[in-house]
Amino acid sequence: MKLGSNIWSFHKAVNAKKITQIQWIEKCAKELDHDGIELLDYGFPTTNMDYLKKVKKLATDLHLEIYAISCASRFGKENKKELREQIEYVKKWIDIGYFFGAPIVRFFAGTPQGEFEKGWENMAKATIECVKYAQKNGIILAVENHNHGGFMQTSKEVLRLAKEVNSPYFKVCLDTGNFKDLYPSIEKTIKIAAFVHTKLYVLDKNGVEKKLDYERIFKILKKAKYTGYLSIEFEGEENEFTAMKRGCSYLRRMINKYAK
Repeated sequence: MKLGSNIWSFHKAVNAKKITQIQWIEKCAKELDHDGIELLDYGFPTTNMDYLKKVKKLATDLHLEIYAISCASRFGKENKKELREQIEYVKKWIDIGYFFGAPIVRFFAGTPQGEFEKGWENMAKATIECVKYAQKNGIILAVENHNHGGFMQTSKEVLRLAKEVNSPYFKVCLDTGNFKDLYPSIEKTIKIAAFVHTKLYVLDKNGVEKKLDYERIFKILKKAKYTGYLSIEFEGEENEFTAMKRGCSYLRRMINKYAK
């Protein structure tokens, strides 16, 4: 297993203009002992080519693998024009992922605006279109179990979508904190995980997460022979700069423990 994170772990600092994407990438390499990084649309001040080249070169210079590009999409739109805009937005980030050489692009299925099954039909069609687009560039499109009342609430919905899309280029970005039933759904979807969003909420002095049972989660990962990235998302109340140092050290210890 490898360790990385995305800039959402520092979203309070980003919003307060205390850290930029460039500074965050440098921190990942020099302070947080990362193997790679997940780049979020949220973190980009611009997507012009000069800036994209700068980010790509920096990651290369710092020996950080860009293992995923992530965008926030909403495929639950009822309005056809709005849904088309969301589809094109995901395609834009697939193109950006291809530029970076990222093997995975993450998206959100979204939340139904009206009747669930009608919304599901639209969402599934949009997903299939985007998966086919990603496949042309050899990119895996991974849906996150981004709950918040959305389509992907448990393993049941994730596996239903996987069956309907029916493509080896469709997988899941498995978030350890978002399933409504947590561990049972983690266990049922880990086999189709492209990578894992490793949530941190409340850390003790040693960086041990107190809200989620990572001993249990790592046993699931080991049983499934998962060897991909653990991509940290810190969403606690503590200062991100102090919390992330302890949290990263803790997860690195867990990786070493369960890699045996």
